Amino acid sequence: MVLLRRLLTYGAVVVVSLMAAACASLPTESSWGDVSLIGSPAKILFSFSDRIVQLDPTDGKPVKLLDTDGKVRVDDSGNPRTWVLLSPTGTTVHYYARPIQTDDQTLIAGVYEDKLFQVDAAAARIDKTEGIVLPGHVLGNPLLPAAPNDQLLYVPLSDNGLVALKKTDFSQAWQFKGDGGKGVWSQPLLVDGTLYVSAMNHFLFALDAQTGTEKWKVELNGALASTPTYANGALYVGSFGHEVYKVGLDGTIAAQYATSDWVWGAPTVVDNMVYVTDLGGNVYALKDSGSSLDPVWTRKVASAAIRMSPFVNGDTIVVGSRDHNVYWISRTTGDAINDSGGKPITRAMNGEVLSNILLIPTTDANADPTIIVSTIDKSELLVAFSLSTGERRWVYSS
Repeated sequence: MVLLRRLLTYGAVVVVSLMAAACASLPTESSWGDVSLIGSPAKILFSFSDRIVQLDPTDGKPVKLLDTDGKVRVDDSGNPRTWVLLSPTGTTVHYYARPIQTDDQTLIAGVYEDKLFQVDAAAARIDKTEGIVLPGHVLGNPLLPAAPNDQLLYVPLSDNGLVALKKTDFSQAWQFKGDGGKGVWSQPLLVDGTLYVSAMNHFLFALDAQTGTEKWKVELNGALASTPTYANGALYVGSFGHEVYKVGLDGTIAAQYATSDWVWGAPTVVDNMVYVTDLGGNVYALKDSGSSLDPVWTRKVASAAIRMSPFVNGDTIVVGSRDHNVYWISRTTGDAINDSGGKPITRAMNGEVLSNILLIPTTDANADPTIIVSTIDKSELLVAFSLSTGERRWVYSS
């Protein structure tokens, strides 16, 4: 109940409904989306609410569907069709997680309604509308490791641990429920045959990736809502217990640092520096000294929660907040980065910013990169910004 009240304080209405799903109806709207890149040349893949769309990263416009001859597909009225995957006919499902690509022609999309769908990627069509039934809801991103370790698909379940499915037929290979079947809200991490799983029951688990057998677990004094970050031969993870931890691959806590509030987003590690956000609107820069995480600077950046992981590029950190703003700060000092007129680069948004920031890569070393920020407001679901100046480049709305 304490966790439930705290989530309500932060206004995460849908998250509250997710936790109460056993005794209430399903959520009517997704509160956050997921944005990623797919294909070559890369396209933006955006999951939100009842749909998944593909967008052109240069202008944010929906990608047109092409037939096998490379011609644009049209609907019954002769209008060009775009890459939009909706709920199966006659139903409404909710996409919180990004689809994963199993081969050149197929995507696998998990939904909150206890299912996976196989998607014909060329046609943006669900192949079997009955789907693959799962023993729980999907909030976190599934994991399909790269070949040759791609025999199993790992699906986190928000209320029932983690399930491993065989890639060949999606039959269940094993299920790990942890202690009491607590939820997993984030993608598991695979390192050298071991699966590391953050759970909402306060434990970080290490599992044998082939069998699901528990190797070890460690109590981290609060719910764990994000994937561990693997760097420098260790795991870094934030906790709702107002802590960020460095954990060895043997399960020992090597270092920890107390934050002012819950840590939801995964730490960002660059060399021996660890950057962390919390739900009090703070950003932390910590030096990893081996057996300690030493504060270099801490800044109260936002007036509301920062749920995302810090986006770090060069000397720039960008974070978005529930206060409807995106902030550019210095990685060196934590101070605001100013524009050419001497004003802090802060961009007001129409909605809360909850999801991680996506970088659009460029092969031109002199080009100013583009970053993609997602909000929960349908008039401004995705906004493309210049990384260096914060200039708006395009907006995608529902």
